[in-house]
Order: sequence, then structure tokens, then C-alpha cells
Amino acid sequence: MAMATTNERKPLLTIVLFLILISFCSCGQSSGPEEKKGKLAPDFSLTSFAGKKLTRDSLNGKVVILDFWATWCPPCRAAIPHLVELDKEYRDRGLVIIGVSLDRGGKEEVADFARRNQMDYDLALGIDNAILKSFGEISSIPTMIVLNQKSEIVFRAVGFNNEIAQAIDDKIIELLQ
Repeated sequence: MAMATTNERKPLLTIVLFLILISFCSCGQSSGPEEKKGKLAPDFSLTSFAGKKLTRDSLNGKVVILDFWATWCPPCRAAIPHLVELDKEYRDRGLVIIGVSLDRGGKEEVADFARRNQMDYDLALGIDNAILKSFGEISSIPTMIVLNQKSEIVFRAVGFNNEIAQAIDDKIIELLQ
């Protein structure tokens, strides 16, 4: 049996290195849903694509989902239909969803993506915004943080799967009752 030459091993080595690199990708590293004790959310200020000022204090009295995401992140994109459905079902009952985009391509690129994916909830850019420092724990995306009506952090999940979707649903229903 002949040994493979160095040139024959290069494609295999490239594939192995690529797979190792992918395993370290921060996008979608799921930590599962996590109940939180009601710690007051840090003060934040965002301006939605529609020009609406979104602050912790202006959202007091509402249940809020802060979704830190990006258009290029597969688990983030997988979560969008679920968030769109939550928005449709619970907006009139006091749910506010804010998609905080971490894309570097700018507002128009994200807005175009949002139109194509029927994302009618509030969207804002998070890059170069103090919100990332305020919440300090955003190291992987998607990261979803739920605030209760007193602006307390009551839930946090990193990644997206069926378990996380169900946990978010359960938390939203609990808070809106």
C-alpha cells in the first residue's frame, strides 16, 4: 500500500482545519435556556430603523425580548420565523421584540433582509452601540434576553433550537398572564 504524498494530503488537511475552525465559531454556540433572578437590566438606548427611541425606561411595563443576531448567522436566521410568530401573537398583549443586529453591513443591508423575512418588530443596529458593553455577556449569537414588565432580566438563552423556542414561549406566556 503506497503512502499519500504531501500534495495529496493538503486537501484533507485543509478540510480538517476548516472543521476545527468551524467548531470554534461563536455563532450558535447554544448554552440552552437559563432562568434568571429578576436583576434590573442595564440602562440602554437604541434607535429603531423606524426612528423610535428604545430605552430600558421607555419599555417599562412591557415584556421585552432583546434578540442579538446577525444576518449571516444560521441559528439567528432559524430563530426569525419563531420571533415573527411571537410578535404577531403577543404584540397587542404587551410583548415588544427588538432585534439588535450585529451586522457590519449597515442599516440598508439589514433592513432589506428584514423585509424579505417579514420582520415587522423593532430592529436596531448594535454595532458601535453601548448596549453591547451594557449587557457585557453577549459573546455568542443569537443571544436572547427576556425582560419582565419591571425591566428585570428573567431569561437568557444563547443559540436557538426547539428547547429554547419552547422555553421562550413558556416564559412569555407566564409573564403576559
